[in-house]
Amino acid sequence: MTPSKICALVICAGLVACGDKTPKMARLQDAMPNILLPPQATFVDRTGGPDALQITLRTPGKAEEIATYYRGVLKQGGWSVVSDQKDKDGAIVLLAQKKGPPLWIRVQQEKDGSGSLVQLSGAVVSQTDSAKAKPTS
Repeated sequence: MTPSKICALVICAGLVACGDKTPKMARLQDAMPNILLPPQATFVDRTGGPDALQITLRTPGKAEEIATYYRGVLKQGGWSVVSDQKDKDGAIVLLAQKKGPPLWIRVQQEKDGSGSLVQLSGAVVSQTDSAKAKPTS
C-alpha cells in the first residue's frame, strides 16, 4: 500500500468513526509538531479527523524542485526518509520519520504548470506508540 493510500485510509477511518457528528480535528502540534513549509507557500485547505491532519499548500516552484527542497530539509533536520516514490498520478510522495509522528509529503505539479500543490499529512501518535516507533532505513 502506498503512503498516500495509507494516509487517505487513516483520514477516512477517522471521519467514518465519527458518524453524524462533526469530527474533531487533530491539533497541528499533535499531528505535525515539526511542520516544514515549502518556499513561498500559500494556504489552500486543511482536512482531517481526531487522529490525522492534512494541510494543502500552493507554491510557485516545480514539483521536482520542491521535492528536492524537502529531501534536503528532512536530512538536515534529522528525519529519516523511509519512502520516496511517485504515485499513480505522477506526484512525488515522501514518507519521513523522526521521534514523534511520521510525516507524509505529497508534491503534485499543477496542470497549468504554474506551481505545485503540497500536501503535508501527519498522524497523532500516542506517547506509548512514539516510544516504540523506530525509524527504518
